[in-house]
Amino acid sequence: MSDDWDFYFARVNDAVSSIFVDLGLRADVPLEKRPWLLWVWVEMQAPRDDGLSSNEEAPKLLEMGDSLDAAICAACDAQLVGRITGANRREFYFYAAEPGGLDAAVEQALRGFQEYRFQSGSKFDAEWEQYVDLLYPTASNLQRMLNRRTLEALEARGDAHEMPRKVDHWLEFPTTAARDACRDTLRGIEFALEGEYESDDSDAQFRHSLVVSRVDRVDSHSINGITLELARVAGEHGGRYDGWECQVTNASGEPRTAIE
Repeated sequence: MSDDWDFYFARVNDAVSSIFVDLGLRADVPLEKRPWLLWVWVEMQAPRDDGLSSNEEAPKLLEMGDSLDAAICAACDAQLVGRITGANRREFYFYAAEPGGLDAAVEQALRGFQEYRFQSGSKFDAEWEQYVDLLYPTASNLQRMLNRRTLEALEARGDAHEMPRKVDHWLEFPTTAARDACRDTLRGIEFALEGEYESDDSDAQFRHSLVVSRVDRVDSHSINGITLELARVAGEHGGRYDGWECQVTNASGEPRTAIE
């Protein structure tokens, strides 16, 4: 388990769901020593009308999750990788060395939660498809998550997101020709060139960087739209979007320090 956990919202089987996932695992999966997917699905007692968890029930669900995590990880040499909350239930997902002790571990963990109905199961998933294809966010959802982190850092410094200010954006490309073509496209939608840079790593796939800027608001709706559009344009030219930064700006429009 890493320290890089975060959540996002998505539709799972046509239900609005909150997905809480260990992002830090992505570079290392699949883990050969843990090829078994284990799951426990718990029916919530007091969900919200939209099927998500309520504030009332949240402490009990967190306590239940801690109990399941401790019991299953010990019994099955497992690790918790994520959970999905939606459609009036909470689903816990683990990857394990072997599933043999799952039923006993679940029974032990949920002895103090007799009022909850649950089901559990296992599946051989050596490629970690459940983690990669369902739990881990799409590129657009991951960008929204990263945007939210930056906005939270800005807010902590007193930023007024609705105030326009210069926002710098980084993009990376495999060739200078791709970078040049994308730069020309972005100039057409009023982005200014701030700089072009080359990586010293000759083996890097995206060695050629482009930094552009534009004056924009950075409220959630605005910055999500801008960054997703930049990611789309970069992708059309074989590149990728690599983040943004701006000055902390208060309600009077005065800039302070940069946040990225």
